Amino acid sequence: MDNLKNMSIDYFLSRVLRIFTLISLGITLLFIYRGLPDPVAVHFGETGRGDGFLPKAEIFYLLAGIITLLNILILLLIKTVEKIPATSLSTLNRLFLDKAPENIKKICIDWLHFFPVAIHVYLILILRTLLLLNDERTRNQDFTYIPMVGICLLLLWLIYLPARLLSLPKSDSLE
Repeated sequence: MDNLKNMSIDYFLSRVLRIFTLISLGITLLFIYRGLPDPVAVHFGETGRGDGFLPKAEIFYLLAGIITLLNILILLLIKTVEKIPATSLSTLNRLFLDKAPENIKKICIDWLHFFPVAIHVYLILILRTLLLLNDERTRNQDFTYIPMVGICLLLLWLIYLPARLLSLPKSDSLE
């Protein structure tokens, strides 16, 4: 029987990493909040000096709201995909004719669970950068690599789905 087990490594990792990175993001947000000056420089001019400021409480509540909203929306999307019959994923089923539709659906759901992991990791990096930019000792560091890290995380997430689907074993019980 080539059906994936109920608890595949993808299933386990996607859920555990999502919870772990969400908790890490919450802890990071609390520690970064504690270390930020009030007001916080959120925009920097050509000289590298802050020229746009926000109260740190506003940043905290704004980020907490964005994190909560993003996670709720992603979970709603996942719950919606879970309700779709496996045979209704026609585009993926046509692309991977030799794979079982149930396995394709399970991989897609696991893939969606990995999306908040990438977002959480990137937000942790952004929060750490915000703290460093507001510290006189580290203000002159180069943080131009930050957008590239976000792009790499997004590309890894995007590549995961086709790579994982291609690695699925062929189904013997295709109609």
